[in-house]
Amino acid sequence: MSENIPLKKQHLDEIFKETGFNSENLSIRETNRLATIINEKHNIEFVRMEMGIPNIPTPNIAKIAEKEAIDKGLQGFYPPFDGIPELKNAAKKFVKAFLNVDVESEHVVPTCGSLQGGYISQALAGNMTEGKKTIIYLDPTFPVTRYQAKFLGLEAIGIDLYDYRGKELIEEIKKHVSTGKIGGILWSSPNNPSWSCLNDFELENIAKICDENEILAIEDLAYIGMDFRKDYSIPFSEPFIPTIGNYGENWVTLISASKAFSFPGPRCGIAVISPHINEKKYTNLKTFCDREQFGHAFSLGGLYVTTSGTSHTAQYALARMLEASTNGEFNFVKVTSEYGKRADKVKEIFLKYGFQQVYKKDMDEPVGNGFYLTMSYPGYDGNDLMLELLRYGISTITLKSTGSTRHEGLRVCISFIELEQMSTLERKLQKFMENHK
Repeated sequence: MSENIPLKKQHLDEIFKETGFNSENLSIRETNRLATIINEKHNIEFVRMEMGIPNIPTPNIAKIAEKEAIDKGLQGFYPPFDGIPELKNAAKKFVKAFLNVDVESEHVVPTCGSLQGGYISQALAGNMTEGKKTIIYLDPTFPVTRYQAKFLGLEAIGIDLYDYRGKELIEEIKKHVSTGKIGGILWSSPNNPSWSCLNDFELENIAKICDENEILAIEDLAYIGMDFRKDYSIPFSEPFIPTIGNYGENWVTLISASKAFSFPGPRCGIAVISPHINEKKYTNLKTFCDREQFGHAFSLGGLYVTTSGTSHTAQYALARMLEASTNGEFNFVKVTSEYGKRADKVKEIFLKYGFQQVYKKDMDEPVGNGFYLTMSYPGYDGNDLMLELLRYGISTITLKSTGSTRHEGLRVCISFIELEQMSTLERKLQKFMENHK
């Protein structure tokens, strides 16, 4: 099969001129748009790897539950701004079953995806204590998370998990905390996009640092259970999914329905607030959002004034999925393990044609295969490599845009690469290697 690759550089330059996009600073959405334009203008089939969009069908149990709620006419009513009881109770049991953490239903607040939960958490973290306006990110990080901090007027500091793990990570965090300016620490586990996971030693010590220094730990479990090196699929059984909730008091854990439950469209997730901090009062929050108690500040000061809650009918769907998972009726981990299988094959193809994995190790073991891979190519920095791959019909984003110090690398999302597209990817990368020896 012949393809119109590589696209002539002059044609790519013309597209940049037409769109006005900055080739040195492309957003995910801009990269997506460029790929679409190249496909339409020059008939180049694209392997889409730039956007972290789920690509597994939504479970039928969710469709049935949401349809039942619609048939009852619930789309015609505002939901309780802090969530329907069915979802709050189901989430309470789910958290116990898979994280082995005890919370009550009042500690669970449905949000418009974990992204909104992170937005509110960062806003509160930067305003709990006077003068603590800085968020530490354990990088790489989902780029939008940093945009949120900028929008909120907060400062950002990154610690790259490529350079610091274990005791070294804890010491680096302590160094920044010693300035007295840190209000929050935010990370995802598995990490987007390195796919490394914080271990119990790191979680325990981060919890200790946060508790001793009045810092909010913001744990993003957007890819909950998707470290496929261990089987986290059996409720109420070890191994439990590692979490800060087993060690500290000053934390908010975000659980998304988008990836783990293949339910991205309704924008429905949950924030689980530490029972300790939920009741705690902060004078500075009273000034910031007219709510002194943290839990009230989250719900009334954050959620209520932004979206007044999340989709009423979608909450029933998520409640049913959490309930079915807890009861052992629905194995969400087994369903999402499909991503791990795709990543294993995609990694094999990239390595075959001269690419190198950037984040290879997770402490002393190989990083797991999941939703993302990180790749580089000898002689290229990440931005030039991203632009060059666009000419071959492969769209990615740079690791630099995720806050990573590894500017030579790319974030590769595998979700939209079906098995039948593997041969297309291989042809493109083979051609790329032939032209870049």
